[in-house]
Amino acid sequence: MKSLLNLFRWQDGLDILILTFVFYRLFLWLRKKRALRMVVAILALPVYYLIGRWIDLPLSVWGLENVWAAILLVLVVIFQQEIREVLGSITLPTFLFGKPERNPLKALDRITEATFQMARKRTGGLIVLQREDDLDEFIHGETPLDAETNEDLLISIFNPQSPLHDGAVIVRRDRIRYATALLPVSQSPFLPKEWGTRHRAALGITEVSDADCIVISEERQEVLFVSKGKIEKKEEKEDLKRSLTETPPLSGKKEGQKRWAKAIFDDIPQKVFLLFLVCLLWVFVIGMRQGQISFKVPMEYYSIPNHLTISGEWPKEIQVRLRGSQKLLSSFDPDRLRVHVDLTRAHVGMNQISLSDTNINAPSGVSVTYFSPQKITLQLSEIPNPVKKP
Repeated sequence: MKSLLNLFRWQDGLDILILTFVFYRLFLWLRKKRALRMVVAILALPVYYLIGRWIDLPLSVWGLENVWAAILLVLVVIFQQEIREVLGSITLPTFLFGKPERNPLKALDRITEATFQMARKRTGGLIVLQREDDLDEFIHGETPLDAETNEDLLISIFNPQSPLHDGAVIVRRDRIRYATALLPVSQSPFLPKEWGTRHRAALGITEVSDADCIVISEERQEVLFVSKGKIEKKEEKEDLKRSLTETPPLSGKKEGQKRWAKAIFDDIPQKVFLLFLVCLLWVFVIGMRQGQISFKVPMEYYSIPNHLTISGEWPKEIQVRLRGSQKLLSSFDPDRLRVHVDLTRAHVGMNQISLSDTNINAPSGVSVTYFSPQKITLQLSEIPNPVKKP
């Protein structure tokens, strides 16, 4: 670990922070999707792959290396709608900083006004106010609109002569996202018998998400506000608007300083976990990052014939350049490195010996890229009284 810390640079710290931020922005987008758990499970595979490479699990590494293409194909098939939506709408500023906060109070005024106008005209309607949860996984049959919220448009949508009057309107902040949306119907057995599909749908969507609903009944000319599976009758516009503005996501009263503090301190456990994953990735990449280092390596001569000895000056070391992962090079002890020269075939006089990387006892995972000199000259002479082998 100390050797890895010695390799840590300020550029690595900046790299880790940037990648953690990118992963967090992806997390914010993914956690509103139905398949988040599946994504987390799939993303666990690269973590296991890194661990397998790190501790040398050959079977696991081989298996994962051969299923990456299938995993990518599965991800594209599962998230084709989300990928299309993101690529068509996301921009670099919105990805980095999120969508700018809009003040929805004017939109709430228009919704409230349209609601009571429809009640007076005996026009039925169902308006869903989307909060933080993504509703795309719960609705179907929707018609995309992406229009600015105003009372005339809402009234015209729910006009019985309009082809869009069936189903619910989905409003997100100050935009009408969808019309004709079909919602999940509440299965509660304790609902009044006179309540129809519209009331049950309003309850159903609030039971599975944090959305709020407004139900306009054409028969009783009444306005109902549905939140968290509970229904309240609203007699006045101000009463309805007060209920709509009590939920923080639609309050529109956040100050800039509080918003920055919230952005920093929200999701601390998730941010710490993502930072840990990025640090783990950095350790793996650093372990695999290739580097080079040069040493002067001592030479060792062995298998010298008994009747011969090296005379005069002889090379005692050569320059060697090694290449390998930063982790291996940082932990490598150069004192253990030697150049072994076999003199079994040496003879009296001048001997030209060619060296190769096989003469150098480089550790596993480290290769010899250069050494000099590649040939050495040794002067060998006879020993006057050689020691004979018994």
